[in-house]
Amino acid sequence: MIENSEIILRILIALLFGGVIGLERQYHDKPAGFATNTLICVGSAVFALLSVLSAYYLGGDPARIAAQIVAGVGFLGAGSILRDGNKISGLTTAAGIWLVAAVGMAVGYGQYFIGAVATASVLILQIFIRKLMTTFDYMQLYDSLTIKCSPKWQIVEKIKSVFKNNQAEIVKEEIHKENGLIVLKLVVNMSATKYQKIVKDLAPLEDIKSLDK
Repeated sequence: MIENSEIILRILIALLFGGVIGLERQYHDKPAGFATNTLICVGSAVFALLSVLSAYYLGGDPARIAAQIVAGVGFLGAGSILRDGNKISGLTTAAGIWLVAAVGMAVGYGQYFIGAVATASVLILQIFIRKLMTTFDYMQLYDSLTIKCSPKWQIVEKIKSVFKNNQAEIVKEEIHKENGLIVLKLVVNMSATKYQKIVKDLAPLEDIKSLDK
């Protein structure tokens, strides 16, 4: 039998763990912020508590409600996934929602250590590893680009100047005509951040018909 004081403790711990993760998400301006993560964590803890209490009083299977939590949170997370052409966003948010529910369930079942370790792991992943990953955006890598543009040589010079202005070194270039267009194949030494800036600078040039990486 779970005492009322223990029930209150578990809900408060779920509130704390969910709130900590939610604050980090809110700080980085993610769709699921403080309120969403806190509610999911506390809600999962309450459902876990109810499953334990129902098993104690009614003799049911405590795993039944837990299984429904996993499925229900899956639908909730799916709502945060968006697709824009070939780009998919919201997967990290959906995974975070799923994990916050797991933290709440762990606390609801009285497994505070599991909940605490999971919370710490999320924060380490989101704060420290993400910062480490951003450093890779500034690493210089060789990339191949194919640009098709109008048959005007001044456009080719403008394209090259964009790379030069962004300090991206053109290591190799090949130019030929195809279907009435100039095809410019380049091997460029640049970082992911520079590539994004280059694409942004090339976008206003109406004579560019396509850019493939």
